[in-house]
Amino acid sequence: MRSEILRAALLAPCVVLGGCYASNVVASADRAVASDALLAAVAWQPATGQQLVGFHESRSIEGDAALSLRKVYYVFVADGRYTGAALVDGEDGLGFQTLGGTWRLDAAGLSLDGGEPARCEAGGAFLRIQVAGGTIVMQPVGGS
Repeated sequence: MRSEILRAALLAPCVVLGGCYASNVVASADRAVASDALLAAVAWQPATGQQLVGFHESRSIEGDAALSLRKVYYVFVADGRYTGAALVDGEDGLGFQTLGGTWRLDAAGLSLDGGEPARCEAGGAFLRIQVAGGTIVMQPVGGS
């Protein structure tokens, strides 16, 4: 059950996490975390599997996802496996949720465990995963 919640949190935050806080508690302009001019200048293109493979951490979390996601980590392996962890601010306070499974990236987007694909783009060393409820920009662990 926990893996289902995290999978949804990482790819569909508007459905699972949007209810944690009322939208009027955090102003829309304040929902972006660590957004900066560098990310605004990135030229995004559809990501390739090669760009996805590796250990990534969130650099920016925007939209409804930022209401409760504080940090996200993913490891994508070339053989189609992944593991992920998210620091979530829930009813009981901060806690990590983890999951693992299989991933696929095609023209429709990034799909975890055969689920609904999410838009996945790359620009330089950055990856951007977008769903209706939010956007997560990731960078290689140790990246700037």
